Amino acid sequence: MKTFYVAAIFLMGTSLAHAGAWTQAKGTHWLKAGFGWQDTTERYFIDGERIPYFFDGRNLTRALFIEYVGGLTGRWDVKVQLPVFGISFDDIADDRSSTGPGDLRIESRFNVLREPLVLTVGGTVKLPTGEFVNDAEIVPVGEGQYDFDLFAEVGRSLWPVRGYLTGKIGYRFRTVNPETEIDFGDEIVWRVEGGYQFTGRLQGKLTVRGLHGFETSSFGLTLESLRRAIAYVEPGVSLALGPSRGLELSVPISVGGRNWPAGPVFNLSFTQSF
Repeated sequence: MKTFYVAAIFLMGTSLAHAGAWTQAKGTHWLKAGFGWQDTTERYFIDGERIPYFFDGRNLTRALFIEYVGGLTGRWDVKVQLPVFGISFDDIADDRSSTGPGDLRIESRFNVLREPLVLTVGGTVKLPTGEFVNDAEIVPVGEGQYDFDLFAEVGRSLWPVRGYLTGKIGYRFRTVNPETEIDFGDEIVWRVEGGYQFTGRLQGKLTVRGLHGFETSSFGLTLESLRRAIAYVEPGVSLALGPSRGLELSVPISVGGRNWPAGPVFNLSFTQSF
């Protein structure tokens, strides 16, 4: 069975302007518009080995995405994220491409502790709004099923050092794809991040993040070959363009995985608070 995971490479990380466990202030809004790009001829195979795609395959994924965060109270915010993908996978057998909106994600977070650490808990639902076609020769822009995440985040300011540390651990419940009857298995999602403000306008971060999938099945039969995993090291930098605007560049670099495209991803985005 040939399965494409190209749309899933854009695990949108925490923004420098909206870092980790800290929730958005009441009545404030934060908007991010960005572009992501990956061009690779390599992947992580089912045994974790990094290898070229078979038959001279090349995976090119481009993503435009909009992300909005709104503060409902001083401790509670909501986030909505929608990507639009342009995906192609070419090899000596065929050239395949798809474009369109991906899966919509809606998230809610609540801050339960501010001292001595910031502690925030929340949940995310992924809606299968992206088109999924059950055809081995079509690259889908959606995954075709609902996902539900529960997570906790912790953070700490390093003041008087102008930096912060934050971490996240979550559990993703993945439902069965109704068209294929494949259950890709639940996943652990994690992230550790540190940031530092070099000047009044320039801020940097270093993130290590990824996911680890559990047992998969098809029609009730265990199918170990579909279990996925990935780990990224992600440096990033943010430049303030004004009191409420910023420009961000981040480059997640894969360092290990399974059933996942290998290589760096380039993300460039514009942020606006209001």
